[in-house]
Amino acid sequence: MARRILLTVVTAVLVLATAGCGSEDVRDRVEQTRERVERRIARAERQFEKSRERFGTRIREVLGDLRKAVPEARQTSPTVRSRGRHEPTTIDAFLTELLRDIDGYWTKTLRAARLPEPQIRYDWVAPGAQVLTGCGAPAGDRAAFYCPADDTIYVAQRFAADLYTGVARGLPGESAGVGHAAGDFAVAYVLAHEYAHNLQQELGVFDNRVTAAAKPYELQADCMAGTWANSVYEQGHLEPGDLEEATNAALAVGDFDVGNARHHGTPEERRDALLAGFRNGEPSACARFVPR
Repeated sequence: MARRILLTVVTAVLVLATAGCGSEDVRDRVEQTRERVERRIARAERQFEKSRERFGTRIREVLGDLRKAVPEARQTSPTVRSRGRHEPTTIDAFLTELLRDIDGYWTKTLRAARLPEPQIRYDWVAPGAQVLTGCGAPAGDRAAFYCPADDTIYVAQRFAADLYTGVARGLPGESAGVGHAAGDFAVAYVLAHEYAHNLQQELGVFDNRVTAAAKPYELQADCMAGTWANSVYEQGHLEPGDLEEATNAALAVGDFDVGNARHHGTPEERRDALLAGFRNGEPSACARFVPR
């Protein structure tokens, strides 16, 4: 748009400036000058793109340097024993395997709808570490969120392991006596929920400005996590008790701070949103949570 406006203004100025000359001379001069302006604009645009690339690279380098400057904990990834496994596995390996399955489902789903395949970055925050993020606050041992500013899912290994073993503390619903987050599918629900936020960002559902309320986006992410859980069921991979673990986790992370713009939904609302996605099995069922 700016390019068209500039060319229009240049053309108009040249026509006025050469109004006393012959019409052929006017057209020739206008065309020559227009071409020169177009070449200059193209050069400026190329320089701008190069500058933007250099800026983005520099920002990533600075964040990387800052992260290196933050003391890293020497603790190793907690070990968990997943159902269906013969040997224990580390929680970071378990999260990576889960993410691969979630990403595979959404890649196939979006491809079938002729939409761009999802892109995702993640960081399984090591125990005791503090990772700088594009969203301001660092990600520590309690991290479980998607940051749209750097397009990354942050999940702390310690938090995931505590969810897995059922010893996570401070979950609002559970603290109020509703639900209990425990088990491998409790972790799977949390990760699928955060992955859904990444999809909301890529599909243009997220409003990057401060929104009036977070709840519609949170419930939609719960619903989308439910559609992925349905795909696990359809493949015959859902173990007895998995869905109960997920719904109990949804209850546990629900909150009652209904007057707060960051309210994510009550325990019952979050459980029901998850089940809406699971029972329908189609992402379209989740559109109702965020009116367009």
